[in-house]
Amino acid sequence: MRVAVAAPVDLRYLARRLAPALEGTVPKGLGGSVATSLAVELVDAGHEITVVTLASEVTSPAHWRLGSVNVLVGPYRARHRARDAFRQERNAVRDLLDSVDTDVVHAHWTYEFGLGAVAGRHPVLVSVHDWAPAILRHLPDPYRLVRLQMQAHCLLRTRHVAVVSPYIGHRLRRVGRHSARLLPNGLPLGSFLKRVPIRDGPVRRILSVNSDFSPGKNVSALLRSFRGVRQQLEDVELVLVGPDFQEGGPAETWAQKHGLASATRFAGPLSIEDVFAAMDRADLFVAPTLEESFGMTVLEAMARGLPIVAGRSSGAVPWLLGFGSAGELVDVRQPAQIAAAIVRLSRDPGRRALLAGQAHSRAGQFAWPILMDSYEAAYRHVASVRGSRR
Repeated sequence: MRVAVAAPVDLRYLARRLAPALEGTVPKGLGGSVATSLAVELVDAGHEITVVTLASEVTSPAHWRLGSVNVLVGPYRARHRARDAFRQERNAVRDLLDSVDTDVVHAHWTYEFGLGAVAGRHPVLVSVHDWAPAILRHLPDPYRLVRLQMQAHCLLRTRHVAVVSPYIGHRLRRVGRHSARLLPNGLPLGSFLKRVPIRDGPVRRILSVNSDFSPGKNVSALLRSFRGVRQQLEDVELVLVGPDFQEGGPAETWAQKHGLASATRFAGPLSIEDVFAAMDRADLFVAPTLEESFGMTVLEAMARGLPIVAGRSSGAVPWLLGFGSAGELVDVRQPAQIAAAIVRLSRDPGRRALLAGQAHSRAGQFAWPILMDSYEAAYRHVASVRGSRR
């Protein structure tokens, strides 16, 4: 099939996978591991793929050919995007998609990419990757209010909807949207360790990977919990990875202000390869987030065979972890519960090994080759439905 993927994409990673010699010639783009790896997987499955994305590094539409993939890139403003509800970005996505011939568009996220796609001429499947009302609750500001309105408008205009987890499907049903396909996020086979490593020594390194230091990510509770952990475990280190977690960044500044920076390494943002390397050096993974629509970092930790502590009410995370069969679930709003779970697992290598094995096994259900049949069936259905073109 001819499939256009409209999404935030890590263009340099895409080039590294498909045309390594061109990696230095493309902009970084907006990032986004899911759509990037999906595009590569679709190419490997024999489909004709066009990627439509946005990048702040370009000021006018640009085109690259990465292996067999056409990549069309529109400009992404550095500031004031929300003032007109991302109108320029939405129009760029629409115009770039209208410039190509494709059987189906798979748009990711219900904002500029989803709205741009449904305004165009092709049949569209929109994947809902987050839940704007929950985000607005954690971050009540005008920007998130605009995003909420964009999501509502996109869902009203979209005929074919997919969700990345049952959690998002449940939220859609509560607002009256009952027809949504489950298409979970996936991981390339290369992201999986072939076997679960033996971690029967003392816990020395605890890892957490988060996209920011916002209230919803709840890393402040993890930092508070770590003080209690250090009172009971010797020579233990907490490693924090992601934007906002670099030395001198918002997380370290907050931790120092509250006297919670001791024995914590602020590693900052890392490439996906370096994230996996950090996971392989860790003994335990903690996901303190209050709400996740899927939980990619949790899935990545599962694929690396790490025992995991996460929130029992954190959106899709309990489902991802088999409702406790593949991870230790606690109330992450309570730092004492996070600390108790870390200490408990640290003192029980048998339990750690059991959870790590279960997590690794369950993660295999989300390998791209396992999911590809469902994605291809969705594309065929959307492309064949009469009147699905706008």
